[in-house]
Amino acid sequence: MAHDINDCTIDPGPVRPYPRGARLSLAAGAAHRGALDGGWWPRSRDARAELPELAATLVEHLGRVTHLAVDPYRWERIPADITIAGRRVKVGRFPGLGHMVAVIRGRMDTFLLLVVPPEAARACAQAALSESATGTASERPDRILAACDISTAPATTATTR
Repeated sequence: MAHDINDCTIDPGPVRPYPRGARLSLAAGAAHRGALDGGWWPRSRDARAELPELAATLVEHLGRVTHLAVDPYRWERIPADITIAGRRVKVGRFPGLGHMVAVIRGRMDTFLLLVVPPEAARACAQAALSESATGTASERPDRILAACDISTAPATTATTR
């Protein structure tokens, strides 16, 4: 069963703004049993704005995080590092990560999170977050997104600005 630590809920009522906080879902115990260890639904493609919130939430639930890695073709304004709780977290740029972010806690301890595009519909994003956090998700991120009716076409021509 997935451990949900996101603020994304399906509400049949009128659409309301989400409260601040990372929209994140992690596999229970983050045991690295599948290709993905969870999912994240950022509000924008601005890495400078989004990554600190993600890192702070990950530190709270996983402990120390030393590095994050993102695909520079999917993000804008990627910082070289960020500071969380007085500690520096390096941010790497790795073309080919696509719809994933790599979270590194130490040697040989890497988590891979599905990144749900910010423009995804709420119900579709929730489904993708749930699927990515099963702990056994062996599907590729683009297949999970497609199965949840989320386009995998690049919506941005982000560079390492």
